[in-house]
Amino acid sequence: MADEKQEKMEVLRKFADVAALAGIRGEIDEEELMFVAGFELKAGRSQMVYVRPLPGSLQDKDAVCIHSPCRRVKKGFMRGLGKDQALELLLLNSELMLARYNVVDFGDEMLVMASVYCALETLDPSELEDYFWHIAIAADNYEEKFGGDDF
Repeated sequence: MADEKQEKMEVLRKFADVAALAGIRGEIDEEELMFVAGFELKAGRSQMVYVRPLPGSLQDKDAVCIHSPCRRVKKGFMRGLGKDQALELLLLNSELMLARYNVVDFGDEMLVMASVYCALETLDPSELEDYFWHIAIAADNYEEKFGGDDF
């Protein structure tokens, strides 16, 4: 387990170096094993963007998942994500260039997230900056549609 944590920390350190070159101000959360950055957007809105390390996951090369939550959905009868909303997410995915929407199950609730996976080895600063802004804006647009600014 300690080796896995060290591998993830090493990926996060490499990622943080690229982020710094891209002008992205964030920090490594050593407890959660994520890189975290906040973005100020239009009309006083903001969005948090997280990076999860994926050591050795891309043909034995390191990758990262850049993601931002945009909607919390409770599970249960007459709750959750309806069929029409799920189809809408799929349609919205076809309009996005550097992000996609997905749903992550957290037991009693699900989170709709905007995300992208990328190889760390070939990630350059300008590409990373594009990913971060596209993820933040896609997540915020979806969140704003439901009247929130929670993330």
